[in-house]
Amino acid sequence: MGGRLNKSIKDRQIYIYSSSHLTPTERVKFFYALKGRNGKPGILDTTQSVFFAKSVLSVLPNQSEEIEQFLKAWNCKFYVKKIKSSDKPTHALIRYSTTHMNATERVKFVYAVHGRGSSEGFLKDKEILAKTVLFVPIRRLAEIKNFLESWNCELLIEEVESSE
Repeated sequence: MGGRLNKSIKDRQIYIYSSSHLTPTERVKFFYALKGRNGKPGILDTTQSVFFAKSVLSVLPNQSEEIEQFLKAWNCKFYVKKIKSSDKPTHALIRYSTTHMNATERVKFVYAVHGRGSSEGFLKDKEILAKTVLFVPIRRLAEIKNFLESWNCELLIEEVESSE
């Protein structure tokens, strides 16, 4: 488990956006424009960007203006985290999968992650970028990795330096 992401890409910007304001029809059109359809490339293809999760993109700095224009054209609110590979990482970018879990296990996992009622969850809101993408301080990496592995989650981990 605990695979590593490709470190050959040095500087990147992580875009966290919201498409919740779009109608269902607009959302379908948005994702077609984002990912492409019927052989027509989407903006991810033309900018060599990576779709991490439903609301998270990894973008090369020289393509950031085009991605920002795209998100603004769709009236999506977004924020950006600037990261780079480093020998002195400050954070870990973690992608994990829960597809192996049945519905009951997934509900228990969500309660463990987010909390329920008065009980606190394992992760802090600011550490969660999307349902399956985390951005955590490097000092918490071992603890979070152990937690996710205890749930048999497949992991992709990249240790990065955040410029924020």
